[in-house]
Amino acid sequence: MDQHVDRTVVSADGTVIAVTDSGTGPALVVLAGAFDHRDSHYLGRVTTALRDRYRVITYDRRGRGASGDTRPWSVDREVQDLAAVVASVDGPVSALGICVGAGVVLRALAAGVPIDAAVLYEPPYRASVDPHADDVVFADLLDEHVAAGRRAQAVRAFLAHVLGVPMGQISALRLRSGLWRSLVADAHVLGRDVRVMNGLAIPERVASAVGVPVLVAAGSDSLEWMRRAARAVVGAVPGSEYTEVAGQGHVPDPAAVGQVLDAFLARVGSPSS
Repeated sequence: MDQHVDRTVVSADGTVIAVTDSGTGPALVVLAGAFDHRDSHYLGRVTTALRDRYRVITYDRRGRGASGDTRPWSVDREVQDLAAVVASVDGPVSALGICVGAGVVLRALAAGVPIDAAVLYEPPYRASVDPHADDVVFADLLDEHVAAGRRAQAVRAFLAHVLGVPMGQISALRLRSGLWRSLVADAHVLGRDVRVMNGLAIPERVASAVGVPVLVAAGSDSLEWMRRAARAVVGAVPGSEYTEVAGQGHVPDPAAVGQVLDAFLARVGSPSS
């Protein structure tokens, strides 16, 4: 495998998904947050930290970056996209999901996508939300903002409501014009991410169907509700484990995540480790 290969796969509905392979070693699919693409700064840092020992596979989720966007969108089609990426890799595959990416991975595991083991870092559920609910009201609101041309308002609402970012920090982000433009460019997919996250309620029926080793991690410096949500996911996924990563927040240092990933895959004996 070359150190960096851009390629495409075709999902079940014919959507072309843009994929990048970096590094050599056991295959690891990495999905990060709502605003992360293959070429985003943070996902690039994660890839750099892992590619000396993994074949790191990243992709643009549908509607983002260079990937297609066949309508209508659905959670099932997001799972099919990840399944197509996994099927394009020879041999066993593990997964690392960060933030909303962890929610996508959880859905895929429950659907039987052949991933041998996974680390989920701070999926932004709410432990206090009714696990039997499928509340799309907030997702609909985000879609309404975008349809009315209020893309910046959709981004502000997502950052505040889903990720708990204080309004002062959101205002500071707006001063970084290049970064803010990149966030606004993805406003149209934020409602989808709320739906992927089951309206922010932990999807207990989905989680109970997972049958592979899963480690759910949270940062010791993260907000308490994020740590509480991570522990609640462990309560819903059979046989899963919880760990707290010292000194880390919601956007963890890639090296710290890599250490957790290495130790977990080695311990559970994943064929891809």
